[in-house]
Formats: sequence, structure tokens, C-alpha cells
Amino acid sequence: MTHRFTVFLAAAVLLSGVGEGMAAEGGGDALPLVAREIRAQVTARVATTLSSPMAGRIRDLSIEDGDRFKQGEVLVRFDCAVQEGQHARAVAVLEKNRQLQEVNERLRKLGSVSVKEMNVSHADVATAAAEAGITRAMVDRCTVTAPFAGRVAGVSVKRYQFIGEGQPMLDILDDKQLELEAIIPSRWLAWLGVGTGFQVEVDETGKTYQAKVSRLSGRVDPVSQSVKIYASITGASGDLLPGMSGRALISPPENTTGGDAKPVEAKPSDMQPVGKTP
Repeated sequence: MTHRFTVFLAAAVLLSGVGEGMAAEGGGDALPLVAREIRAQVTARVATTLSSPMAGRIRDLSIEDGDRFKQGEVLVRFDCAVQEGQHARAVAVLEKNRQLQEVNERLRKLGSVSVKEMNVSHADVATAAAEAGITRAMVDRCTVTAPFAGRVAGVSVKRYQFIGEGQPMLDILDDKQLELEAIIPSRWLAWLGVGTGFQVEVDETGKTYQAKVSRLSGRVDPVSQSVKIYASITGASGDLLPGMSGRALISPPENTTGGDAKPVEAKPSDMQPVGKTP
């Protein structure tokens, strides 16, 4: 969906640039830059897909699409009776080798055990400890915990389902850290930069929100002569969800007629929406 949105924006910017070029050819002077409607999309800055760390059957999946969770909360638990049994066996072997090592150390003091036998005893303990560590790691993979606090955006598996290693299970995101993405004509970079303020009208809520450019993409699309910008929402935005979209009303500074103007910082006057020009 994001890819289609990006392609749509790039096409819109390209068509806009063609129209400007035709207008410039028709008249002798360059046309002044005016406020223009730019489509913007709400996205989550922190989002990821949790995949299965192992092949197995899901024993517990109590979370559903739209549910909230805390950092470190168990989201998925696998049936790991075999892995737990292997770990218990490895721990028992480690304990046995440690007790044998203690006995050999006492016998060594009495001269009843050679140095070679002591070295073998130490190696047995180290080997058993490594095996216990491996099985402990396998057991730890039986539970999938939340890497951050947030919300479930999609569930791809079901409880009791057997899935393979690496299979996607959950789409999660932090809906408290939202930002806007938009594509603008690259020549706007002459006056638009980090800190430029604007307004965005979100279609789904019917409300207007204050925003400020937080960063720019690292490259310009040479075909459409456009560039992606990212903006942070500076005001209240508790009713926004990732995927919502709307109109970004970006106004150029006064007396800007071409590409020689310098980037400007956000000003109160920049925050006022401007309607379309004929």
C-alpha cells in the first residue's frame, strides 16, 4: 500500500511539473511559487513484523489485531516440551560433571588423581555448560516478547497452528510516535527545509493538524524531479492512525519566485492553510 501511495505521489508531482513547464514556455517570466495541495500519509516511525524464531506449534496467542501491549510482554508462546526436556537433561549432565570435578579435586590433593584426569574433568564441565547454554537459548526462543510498547496492526497466524521458522506472525507498531510522509517538487528545496511548518488536513478525521518538517530524503528522484519529506506532528494527534492520509498545505515564503531562495525556518505565518490557485 505504501509503495502504491509513493508512486501516486510521484506521478502527481511529475504532472504538476509538466504543467509548470508549459506555463513557463507560454510566458516570458517564471511563474511565482504558490501554495499547493500535496498528499501526505500518516506513518508509524517504529514498526516491524515479528516472525517465528523456530518451527513449531503455537500454544498461546492471546493477542488480537488492534490490541495494545507493553514492552517485554509475551505475545506468542510455542509448545516446547521437547526443548524444555532437552534443557533439563543438559542441566542434569552439567551438575553431574561438576560433582565429579569436586571429587577429583579432593582426590588430587591426596595424590590419587593425575593432572591429565583433572584436565579431562574440567573439559567435561565446560562441555556440559556449553550444551546447557545451547538448550537454554532454544527454550528462550519458545516465547516471543514485544520489543517495544505499542499496538498490533495485523495477525497472520492462529493459535494451535504449526508454522515454520521465519514465518511472519504479527505486525506491530508504536502508534504514539507518528509522522507524516509527503512527496514535493525537488525545486521546493530552495525554500523548504528542516523546521518548515505547515498544516495537514486528514481525510479520515476531518481535522487539521500542525506539522513541521523533521528530515528530508537522502536522494531526489531524477525522473519526476521530486523528493520525499518527513514531518513530525507538533500538536495533539491521539485520534490519528497509521495509514490515514490527507492534504498537506505548504505555503512558500513571501516574495519567493524561483529556486534562489534559502530554506526558511517555521514561522506562525507559514502555519495558515492556503487554498488552491486557479
